[in-house]
Amino acid sequence: MRVKIAFFILGLLTGLTLMNVVQGKKFEEVYWKTEELKVQLYETVQQMEKIKEQHESIRPMVVEEIKLEIQMNDHSFVEPALRRTIYDLVKDLLGQEVHALPYPLLFNLLEGRLIEEGNKKYRLEVEAVILGEILAYFLQVKKIDDEAAG
Repeated sequence: MRVKIAFFILGLLTGLTLMNVVQGKKFEEVYWKTEELKVQLYETVQQMEKIKEQHESIRPMVVEEIKLEIQMNDHSFVEPALRRTIYDLVKDLLGQEVHALPYPLLFNLLEGRLIEEGNKKYRLEVEAVILGEILAYFLQVKKIDDEAAG
């Protein structure tokens, strides 16, 4: 019985060794092909990042967001409807090239503008305009009485 078990184990080891010899070369080829593909992937990713950087530098800067910093003259709360009305005046600037927008136009777009919201009237004063991918307006808003406006 021991002899049969010994021959079985010997046959198993011989079979494994032969399989390793036969298939070992194939495993090694697959391993090196995988490593080669990893290197190609790394090189391709590096090239793609470089092209992306070049594309970003070539692409003109455009206005992507408009921020309104509104302060009421009497330090009261800014009504959402007033904010929306002011935003509607400048929303067309979104997507415009930053370098193509004339600064005086941006300033004068809201400077001294009279806004009617409901039965209230407001006068806008532009304190500052910051032009970039984010266009920021810093506004002072004065509530106007009907007698003073007329």
